[in-house]
Amino acid sequence: MSLFMKRFYQGAFVFTALSLFACKKDNITPEEQEFKITEKVAAISTTTSSSTGILTPNAVGLNGNGSTDNRTNLQNLINSYAAKGQTLVLPAGRFLISNEIIIPSNASIQGQGESTEIFLNNGSTTNRRVFRVPTQKSNIKIKNIKLNANYAGNTGAQLVAMYVTDNVKTVSFENVTFSGSRDAGTLTVKGMNAYQVVGLSVINCKFTDAGRSLVELRGTKDVIVTGNQFTRWGLQNASSPGFQLQSQDNINVNISGNTFNNTNGIQFAIECAAAYVRNSTISNNTFNDPNGRGGNGISGYFMSSTITKNVMNGGVGNHRSGLEIFGSYNNLTYNTITAGSIAISGGFKEDATMVTIANNNVKTKNDNVGGIQLGGSSYNLNNIKIQNNTIDTRASKGNSSAIVLGTYNTTRVVSDITVSGNTVYTNCHCIRAQALAGSKNIYINNNYWKTGYTWLGMITNTFSNITGSGNVNELSNKSVSYSTSMTPVAVK
Repeated sequence: MSLFMKRFYQGAFVFTALSLFACKKDNITPEEQEFKITEKVAAISTTTSSSTGILTPNAVGLNGNGSTDNRTNLQNLINSYAAKGQTLVLPAGRFLISNEIIIPSNASIQGQGESTEIFLNNGSTTNRRVFRVPTQKSNIKIKNIKLNANYAGNTGAQLVAMYVTDNVKTVSFENVTFSGSRDAGTLTVKGMNAYQVVGLSVINCKFTDAGRSLVELRGTKDVIVTGNQFTRWGLQNASSPGFQLQSQDNINVNISGNTFNNTNGIQFAIECAAAYVRNSTISNNTFNDPNGRGGNGISGYFMSSTITKNVMNGGVGNHRSGLEIFGSYNNLTYNTITAGSIAISGGFKEDATMVTIANNNVKTKNDNVGGIQLGGSSYNLNNIKIQNNTIDTRASKGNSSAIVLGTYNTTRVVSDITVSGNTVYTNCHCIRAQALAGSKNIYINNNYWKTGYTWLGMITNTFSNITGSGNVNELSNKSVSYSTSMTPVAVK
């Protein structure tokens, strides 16, 4: 059949359907007839989309003038289309609501992009939200829309644009703009370890105007966060991360290909506090901090996770613009840190073990900051590999050695540490060894000492079995520096 004939028959079908339906009943109002006709052809009108993925609107009864309250009508539309398993497509406009919209299972809501904006009216009460997904809901899709909690016009605590409760499954956001929050994330997902939110995807979205964090995840599993843009967090409290994972474990989280543009924050871009991020990947993200405030690093408790190929541009010059990672079985590889550092520490209740720090490019800026540091927390570190990194601490003054074994804030025991294949530029020690008694088995092999005061500074005599071999030493002072009496290090 020719394309012309296909379009002819499609048009005839729609015209016939509308004509029959319109003639079926004479005693309905024009408004009722308009709603029923639109409802009748919804399945037809939402199956055809342009190359941009924008669908033809099928929602009626809404007023996008920015001043009419649409809360009741919008709630009814969402409920109706979800019950039928159809996509509700909103037109362009600014749709004011006076209270939160409850999202049921099987809801599919699309707009025309940012030109379709749903926003809260001004208020001062707590716990105001634009959309909320209650517990035990599933199969929810929201696309091409802006959810605005109206940060400037709402002064109450716990203001959120999108709130997802525990025990929810399969929620998708695509090309959604989340704007406005206070004391919580613009997108807040509050699962629990026993009642997780499973199957969350956040793709090509924008996040802006958060009093604290832009995103807050708790108790999630199987999460994809990719292609998003984050900016303007910390407006209320600058000591807030842009992306917060906290309180409950988050499992199999993939945060990749996103851009973070820091303007206000001073406390990391991504932080995991009071719980572990497990079996997860943070990769290929760009963290920009042009004003050097410090809100472009990654920090927190990780287990069996990979942090790779991220770029931290700008920064404050220490761990807040680099990587501060607590926990075990983690891989930190191929990251570029232009004004920060890498720090590794023990976990909640266990030593840090089996951590690989490899192929990173690290430059510090602040004074008294080491390039790669092992220590801190209340637990020790063992089986750590520091391999093939390029480390440059020459922009830092004071105690700014390239690699620090045993001390990061607090001093810990370190053992079974391999330092190999690294290229080091510093004004201090290439390696500074300062640890608690019982530290042992430090293997320093095949590194390149390009600049520095000495290649190894032994600050404490608490180590046993330190060996060095195959290192290329270009320093004018080729000896080991000892700050205390001890058995000399074996060098080949």
